Amino acid sequence: MAKNLVIVESPAKAKTIEKFLGSDYQVESSYGHIADLPSKEIGVDVEHDFKPKYEVSADKKLW
Repeated sequence: MAKNLVIVESPAKAKTIEKFLGSDYQVESSYGHIADLPSKEIGVDVEHDFKPKYEVSADKKLW
């Protein structure tokens, strides 16, 4: 049977949330942010309703 996956930032949060959700869910930790606003430019697109511009952190990329 397939489980629902929930990803949270910290291992402590993962353990706590796992207790509430039960066996239908697998809760994993990313050990920090996966994506963040860019550090070298403005982090929102002012031309398009201030839509955020996220960058995947280099240490979190799979390829």
